Amino acid sequence: MMLNVFDDKLSLMHIVVGVLSFFNQIFFVIFVFYEIGEHIYLDGKEKEANFLGDFVEFLFGLGAVALIWRMIL
Repeated sequence: MMLNVFDDKLSLMHIVVGVLSFFNQIFFVIFVFYEIGEHIYLDGKEKEANFLGDFVEFLFGLGAVALIWRMIL
């Protein structure tokens, strides 16, 4: 299965939320509930590849800030 990553305007927001969740974990909870709510609201119109791609974008932001933070400290 091919994931759709960085395919919409919200891709940047997913990365930003990933960065913010490194510093405050409530952003992760909000992101997960948002994604589940979006998937339910769209009633299956969103492909699973887009759904999983959003999580990859989130993890990209989280991983990038974690890597930079480790290099600085």
